[in-house]
Amino acid sequence: MNIHAARRFSGGLTFIELLIVLFIVGMGWFTLMPNLDLAGDRGDDSLSTINALIYEAKTEAVESDSRQYIYIDFENGVLSWEGEEAPLPSEVSSGHFKEEPIEDKGVEFVIYPEGFCDEVRLVFSDGVTVVLDPLSVRFGEI
Repeated sequence: MNIHAARRFSGGLTFIELLIVLFIVGMGWFTLMPNLDLAGDRGDDSLSTINALIYEAKTEAVESDSRQYIYIDFENGVLSWEGEEAPLPSEVSSGHFKEEPIEDKGVEFVIYPEGFCDEVRLVFSDGVTVVLDPLSVRFGEI
């Protein structure tokens, strides 16, 4: 009797196969994570409409491989992109664009084809401060 012929093969995965499967699942998870909103937007959250418009612009930037320009108009209290507008939560009292104070009546920032954007920080008249995170491309309160 041949020793090799008597050996049985198990039906399980080898360690290498298991590592490959975990690697693939991990890559999928980390690719999906920036697009997930694990905390969830509340329907009454005033930033939801703004973030929804920014998400549309980000999707267009990535899909069309082109820069998307978004303008925040302090005087009229709106964020606008390609003819669409979203109202700001309240009047902007001050702001920073790439760590520099904004002296104008508004600011234009860019969403790049790679899926990130310029950093913008706004302080509203009611004292709320929001930051446009360059990696997640959404406004969040701080």
